[in-house]
Amino acid sequence: MSELSLNKSIAQIEAKRHSLDKIGNPAPVQHSKKSTKRVKRQPEKVLANIIEAATVAFERDGYKGARMRSIAADAGITIQLLVYHVKTKERLWEIVMEHLLTEYRKYHESRRNADGSSSAVENLRQLISDIAYFHAKHPELHRIMTQEGALPSPRLTWITERFTRSAFEEFTSLVVEARREGNLRTDIDPARIWYAILGIVAVPLSVTAEYQYLTGKDPSSTIELKKTTDLIDQLLFDF
Repeated sequence: MSELSLNKSIAQIEAKRHSLDKIGNPAPVQHSKKSTKRVKRQPEKVLANIIEAATVAFERDGYKGARMRSIAADAGITIQLLVYHVKTKERLWEIVMEHLLTEYRKYHESRRNADGSSSAVENLRQLISDIAYFHAKHPELHRIMTQEGALPSPRLTWITERFTRSAFEEFTSLVVEARREGNLRTDIDPARIWYAILGIVAVPLSVTAEYQYLTGKDPSSTIELKKTTDLIDQLLFDF
């Protein structure tokens, strides 16, 4: 065998051995690392969805008509998870009202004159404006309160002692102070003024469809709200 042939044979043997080595010792498989981080629930988001779904249910169906299973379905969760978060329908109703009324308090506090330099008349006007504009943003509040205020119930007692009484007393005390300043009518009972204002402000916002059908106007628009507060102003204040 010539030297050239020998070298060729050796090269073929080496190539074959290299090929066999690759088969016998395959390259290590690159395993993708599985994430050890668990998908975390977002309880705040879950609770927000629950409150949103429950608010619609209580507004539309009332307390008795609202169904926990329907609320859970609308919130995109199971009934078991709903019960885990809120325990009972009564507690869920309280959570909804706490949410709405906390939002109102924040809104009202943010618009108060921080240095307390405003007169009682100015504060009363501001309070009436706050009630009007908040109800325009949240007409569900008056709709739920109308249902709950119709008959005595533990829920009515709960919301009265936690919110309605303090709101009523704030309003009536401002009425008394404004009378002392001499710029408010003195021939109307403060309690009647309170409910008259709620009626003027909240009823059109609670029957929005009817109001729009009859007047062609949106009661929650800035223009209509301004006209509403101007009307109350004309009824109450002397110039």
